[in-house]
Amino acid sequence: MSEQDLHQIEYNELRSRCKYYIDIYNVLYQLKTENEEELKSIYKMIKTELIDSKNYLPQNIIKDILDIIPYNNRYTKSYLYLAKFVYDDYNVIYVNNVEPISKFLFYKEFGIRLDKSGDFINIHYEDRDIFTKNTIYRAIMDDDKERFIYFIESEEFYEDQQLYSNFSHKLIKDIHCLNYVVTTEQLIVSSY
Repeated sequence: MSEQDLHQIEYNELRSRCKYYIDIYNVLYQLKTENEEELKSIYKMIKTELIDSKNYLPQNIIKDILDIIPYNNRYTKSYLYLAKFVYDDYNVIYVNNVEPISKFLFYKEFGIRLDKSGDFINIHYEDRDIFTKNTIYRAIMDDDKERFIYFIESEEFYEDQQLYSNFSHKLIKDIHCLNYVVTTEQLIVSSY
């Protein structure tokens, strides 16, 4: 048996031992639902395979769930509710090193502070809520070309508009429509 065969066998054994962990994280990163029953089903998998099996601490899964939000923010509320299910069932008091925006959103949604660091409660948060319907930010998150075109063709549209975050000194999103994803002309042509 060659060394490569041995590595493949070891890999397969490790992969089979971590199968549930891998499957659950694939589901979390590819989450595309806001349906309460589907979220409860995902939570049941997390509870059974990770937490109740003593493979993962509840506060760690909360951190991981909330840390996914910046990468799949279209389903922010779904991630918040999954984290809340864990929080409620396991009486989690403290969660370390969660992304500031996710901590703030969890607090905003449920009135619960996950840790004592950073006093975001007193931050004046200019509510340019990217999650509000009928905004250009929501059109981008929902991949809604028609709404996006509507916003960029309106007279109030400012093509150098920028969205900043109070939780980071860096620019979160630059919306330069002619350079953002494709040019306006390409968007209009592709919609016909």
